[in-house]
Amino acid sequence: MKIKSILATTLTLASVLVLSGCLFYPPSDGSFPDPDRAWTKDGSFPNMDNLRMVAPGQTKSQVNQLIGPPHFNEAVFHVREWNYLLHLRSGDQTMVCQFQIRFDSHSRVTATRWRDQACADLVGAKTADGEDAPSPSAQ
Repeated sequence: MKIKSILATTLTLASVLVLSGCLFYPPSDGSFPDPDRAWTKDGSFPNMDNLRMVAPGQTKSQVNQLIGPPHFNEAVFHVREWNYLLHLRSGDQTMVCQFQIRFDSHSRVTATRWRDQACADLVGAKTADGEDAPSPSAQ
């Protein structure tokens, strides 16, 4: 009888999590989340060399080793996007930047993008095809 009770409780909990969206993340519209919704309100100061190493083809585990876990409430399964709130230093100033990583169905990076071009320029970001990101004056 005890096993049935445990099984029923487990199934109920799993159902609640699935229905509440904690396990499965709805498809993204590609927009950046509100910075106030970050679970770490202060964001992080990433190692710039590691940040520059994030590239298409890497796994979520590899990205996590380079720049850490995402800063927003990302789901557990079928997540196709990680979002970060990063502080980047430029001389004596600090810029607050949002960085997004897109994954394919095999949890490999397909693309990265910055909310603001100034952040991409500061990092010296590359586009998915390896070219330098265009400067604002070139657009």
